[in-house]
Amino acid sequence: MERVEIKIKGMTCEHCVRRVERAILSTGKAKNVEIDLATGKVVFEKEESLSLDEIKANIELYGYQVEV
Repeated sequence: MERVEIKIKGMTCEHCVRRVERAILSTGKAKNVEIDLATGKVVFEKEESLSLDEIKANIELYGYQVEV
């Protein structure tokens, strides 16, 4: 497992946090998602076979911007 840190723009509430967490976990290849709403910082572990582009696409489907 690889530990990854990204930054999300557009999260404004706990509902947003849950949506981003769900988008990451829905890949089936990520776990231990930690999200700081105040900073937009997201840290999680992913399998090597999971690309950051796939994660980014899942999150952007919900209308958030991802900075890798």
